[in-house]
Amino acid sequence: MGKTAYTINGSTNGRDEKKVRPDDKMATRLDGNDKQQQQQEVSAFRRILPQILASTAKNFLLLDLGMAVAFPTIVIPALRGIKNRAPDEFLHFTPQQASWFGSIAYICQPVGSVLSGIILEPLGRKRSMILVNIPHIIGWFMLHFAGSLEEMYTAAILLGLGVGFMEAPIVTYVGEICQPSIRGILTSCAGVAVMLGFFMVYLLGTVTTWRTTAAICGVIPIATMIAICFVPETPMWLLSKNRADDALKSLQWLRGWVSPKAVEQEFQEMKRYSLHSAKCAICEKSGSTTTCQHPPLTEWTKLKELTRKRNLRPFVLVMLFFVFGQLSGLTGMRPYLVQIFQAYGVPLDANWATVSTGLLGLIANIVCMVSIKFVGKRRLAITSMAVTALSCISLSIYAFNTFPPGWTSFDNHPGTSHVTSMGYIPMVLFFMLAFFTSVGVLPVPWILLSEVFPFRNRSLACGITAALHYVMSFVTTKTYFNLESALSLPGVILFYGVMGMVGLAFVYFFLPETEKRTLEDIELYFSDNKRKLTDIYIPRRNRDEEMVAVVSKLAEKAMEKQGIDNAVFTEGDK
Repeated sequence: MGKTAYTINGSTNGRDEKKVRPDDKMATRLDGNDKQQQQQEVSAFRRILPQILASTAKNFLLLDLGMAVAFPTIVIPALRGIKNRAPDEFLHFTPQQASWFGSIAYICQPVGSVLSGIILEPLGRKRSMILVNIPHIIGWFMLHFAGSLEEMYTAAILLGLGVGFMEAPIVTYVGEICQPSIRGILTSCAGVAVMLGFFMVYLLGTVTTWRTTAAICGVIPIATMIAICFVPETPMWLLSKNRADDALKSLQWLRGWVSPKAVEQEFQEMKRYSLHSAKCAICEKSGSTTTCQHPPLTEWTKLKELTRKRNLRPFVLVMLFFVFGQLSGLTGMRPYLVQIFQAYGVPLDANWATVSTGLLGLIANIVCMVSIKFVGKRRLAITSMAVTALSCISLSIYAFNTFPPGWTSFDNHPGTSHVTSMGYIPMVLFFMLAFFTSVGVLPVPWILLSEVFPFRNRSLACGITAALHYVMSFVTTKTYFNLESALSLPGVILFYGVMGMVGLAFVYFFLPETEKRTLEDIELYFSDNKRKLTDIYIPRRNRDEEMVAVVSKLAEKAMEKQGIDNAVFTEGDK
């Protein structure tokens, strides 16, 4: 893979192909001034702008996702009578009912994730992102008009199914439309959209009722359906369906509304990668250079493909990162932040303290988006995991030395004067926890999810991984009440801190850096069965091989200096 060059003869079905010599391939990359002039006509801003627009339309989905996940945080205190209960509100939660409402969506999300991975290939990324808004529209307005707890649980289930269904099309779409030089930045925008949804819900829940908030949230999926209608399908999916002409038009749109000649080299590389990805295991092992003539893979065959090392290695890597991220503290506590802030006696209204965590999470994701290209995913993950673990351990030490034995946030303890005088300490620690969780612990594994799986199994693998992530989210959220009841509030936070330290060791020893690597480079890295787990360097093989070929060609032919057309490479790899 990556060493055999193909040229495709204008066929829309991708089957008319001929093998060319390396000399011919190099000749196409050293062609005259026409192509260089064409490339110069397109500015960097124009080349990036359509990718930003397409990602922004996709991010409306993530805004809605963030709202759905954050919504229990404002409903639970209102229906338990802790904060912002409307005078005419007739519904009420017990602690157990509150724990179910805060977690029931997570157990439904795996169903949506698996279904999205299955139907994503036949429907495509764009259609899937449009259809997923329907259950959310129904769910939000059911919450607004809810007359019983059963209706609220049903609406939460619909929101959970919708959130799960979103994951596979979202992560595959942005990974397949972006150039490697900006893929990390645009993928990290997802976290900004999610945290913006958190912040909006927290703010709306503070200034208005939860029913009004639900009605406002219902407008977002409607706007999302309209926005996604104006962006193209991914070229890789179109090529996999033998729609080469549509794929070329899509790539022209995504690279700045340019002519076919301007994206010729990238399109040829994309077609070669698509042809290789379409090969079955037999053709791949035999090293066949022709198009695979075997029948298409069945769903059962695709599931068996997931057991290959090239799929298992990235799956274990991302899944363990998800697990340690869930156990870093904030995910389990999020539905109960208002009462936890009250228990710690922070010198700020508990609702506004929750709004502050949402704002800090939004700022943190913007920091992640801006810095990821320069810092890399690995450094962000290590730094954020370390700080979140230390924050949880510090919170538990403070609580053990301040709270009475058996102190929990679910009980109404009389008098908190003994903690309010030093409440700024846990407030700062909670704000640090919220900020650094959103800098790297939460966004980085989702960014990796869009990169690490081979194209052939990407949709199904992303859906299954997201499904298992949500199973873990359900377990973390549902068991928080039981853990706090058994271990006390300081005990459960200490447990999260210890798990964060274990996660830090995992990230340090096993997480490779994928920034500025092409999807093909990453796939080659995970396909190398001889590579040790602790060998975390991903070489830029395509670039290295092409540069060697350039030097050899110049030496053999003694060519005159005329510059090398690197249109096949991205700006970030030059």
